[in-house]
Amino acid sequence: TQVADATASFTYSKVFTRKNMDKNETISETEAALYDRQIRLWGVEAQKRMREAKVLICGLRGTTVELCKNLVLAGISVTIQESSVVKAEDLGTQFFLREEDIGKNLAEASKARIQELNPLVEVTIMVKDLTD
Repeated sequence: TQVADATASFTYSKVFTRKNMDKNETISETEAALYDRQIRLWGVEAQKRMREAKVLICGLRGTTVELCKNLVLAGISVTIQESSVVKAEDLGTQFFLREEDIGKNLAEASKARIQELNPLVEVTIMVKDLTD
């Protein structure tokens, strides 16, 4: 079957963090397990391209929170630009925040929880305003 052919083409290696991955390297055993459903749908080459993608997310409110979650889970690295601080009303709409985050920068407060979703991607933050 097509799925069997795709999985047979994996070259397994023991690479566990994105920082150690070479651009031309095949999908690691860890990635194959984590992204199994995506690889079956799109193939190994598409997942390798997603591994190399980087997306800038400007603002972390509303739909961009969901977008960020989905990109990270898919294996895409993100840079989050957000200069706002967490307010009490943000706790009901942003699932990466906790009460103890009130008063902190929104991106800094969210980063660790976003990174927990997928340790194989790079999550970076930019706290300055876009107009600077």
